[in-house]
Amino acid sequence: MNRTRYRPPTREVWMHIKDPAKLRRRRKARDMTQFQLAVMTRCTQQYVSLLESGRDRDCSEDVALRICKALDVDLEDYFEAREVSRTPRVATASRVDGDDAA
Repeated sequence: MNRTRYRPPTREVWMHIKDPAKLRRRRKARDMTQFQLAVMTRCTQQYVSLLESGRDRDCSEDVALRICKALDVDLEDYFEAREVSRTPRVATASRVDGDDAA
């Protein structure tokens, strides 16, 4: 039997990209490839691509800050904060009696 423990809700701040195309234009204006931006922000080129295409519009505050620093822009011009509240569930391992073991 799987049991779950209740944990109090946690609040996380995620940054939402206002305009993904604006992010791409700024990167190109700085004559930077997606790979170069990825290296500077310690993420993958694929993730930069997802952000710029709008397929993923949310990222952590830390990633947003690193992107803005690498592109030399203000955070508020490219991202907006969204607070997310969620209740994590932690599954605990079930115990198996000797009789039930296969």
